[in-house]
Order: sequence, then structure tokens, then C-alpha cells
Amino acid sequence: MAYRRATWTAKGGRFCIVKKYYSYRALPTSKKVREKRAKRQNVTTATQAEVNRRLRMENLTRLIMENYEAGAWYITYTYSEKPTDEKAVLAEDAKFKRTLRRIYHRAGMEARYISVLENLKGRGRPHGHILLPALTVDDMERIQKAWKHGRVQVKLYGGGAEDAARMAAYFTKEKIDGCSGRIQTSRNLTRTPVKKERVTRSEAYREEITPPRGYRLIRGLSQRTHTAEGYPVTIAYFERDTRDMRQKRRKRDGE
Repeated sequence: MAYRRATWTAKGGRFCIVKKYYSYRALPTSKKVREKRAKRQNVTTATQAEVNRRLRMENLTRLIMENYEAGAWYITYTYSEKPTDEKAVLAEDAKFKRTLRRIYHRAGMEARYISVLENLKGRGRPHGHILLPALTVDDMERIQKAWKHGRVQVKLYGGGAEDAARMAAYFTKEKIDGCSGRIQTSRNLTRTPVKKERVTRSEAYREEITPPRGYRLIRGLSQRTHTAEGYPVTIAYFERDTRDMRQKRRKRDGE
């Protein structure tokens, strides 16, 4: 009874995500498993769009987990007045990012960013969001002065798995009337690939979620759902158990 298993472990091993699912290339042959299939629904354009958004959110969550620590800067820069020229807004956004790169270069750090520009065509004022590694207070002031068109607000990123998921959900929120734009990422982000394998052991697919050794399950993010064909999918998020690591160090040091 074959199925697919996708495993991702962040560089450094702090986070791990395991996804088990059936696909067109690995459909269950067991009648018992086929009976678990949920009722198939008509796949509308809206349904497909939501599936695509969910996959983008999963990919972006991994990217945030791997590249940003607690205290990173979540910057929102807003126009004080709504511009009439959309191309000018895009040009100013690109100019702002070039200035950010220079500020980070002078500080001896790369400007690793994830950003989105919103409200290009909506009723509200255009504004952008960008996630960056933290620098000094003086550098923050330079960034605020670099945006000449309105307000710059800086918040601190929490650094946890739930924080990454919430930020990814906001970045990938549904586009309505041109309010949300395309996500942009810098090329220098670390991107550990997902390892996919076909599992063929008998009764291999188990819905129970067991953390790998040294990890704890993040229940708020882990879930069981179904594929478009109605077959079960299990997505489990894990974080390294720091308590377990401390206990091992104590045993090693003879405490």
C-alpha cells in the first residue's frame, strides 16, 4: 500500500515538517484505504485557487522558518497619499529595496528579504511589507528616512513556528480587487529542498503523528486533511525539544 512522504528539515535542524499523502502516482490499492476516501467535490476555480494559496503558504512558512530568527524586522511602509501612477509606485518600491541593500551592505550583512506590495489598485493607499534580519537602531532610523513617501512602521518577528505560519498566511492572503500583490524574495535566502520518497511497506500509512527523536509536535499547525481526490493527507510540524537537549548535555557532563 504505497504512499508519498515528504520530509523537510531546516538548516540547523530546529524545525522539521513531515507530509504524508497519496498522489496519482501512489494511489492506495487496499480496499480498506480506498473506503476512507472522502466524497469528491467539483473542483471550481475558487477551490483550485485556495489549494494553490495553501501550497504557497506551506512553501513560504518553510522559507521564513529557515531564514529568520526572533527579533527580525517586519517593516510596513505606507504612502501618505494615494498615487495615481501604478508604474511610479513599482519604481519607488524597487528604489527603496536598492537603498535597503546599500544599508545592509554597509552594515556588513546581506539584505535577505521577503516582501509584498499591496493596494496598487484597491481603494486604500498602496503599502508594502518586508521581512528582514535585524540591524542596529541607527540602521533602523536610516531605513525609516529612506522611505520619502509616508510612514514606516517596524515590528519584531517572534521567531516561532506559529509566528512563521501566521506571517506566511498574511503574505499569501487572497487577492481581492488588486489589494494584494506578488510576493518577492531575494535570491540569497537559504532554501533547503523537501525530500520526497515513495513508501511501500505494508500498512505504511498511519494517521498517528509521532515526533522524531529529539523533537516535539506543534499541535497548532499539524493537521489531517484530504487531497483533491479525497484521500487522506497528514501534515505534521515539529520543533527541536530544547529540554531533551539540555538533559543530554547534563548526562554528558556528568551532572
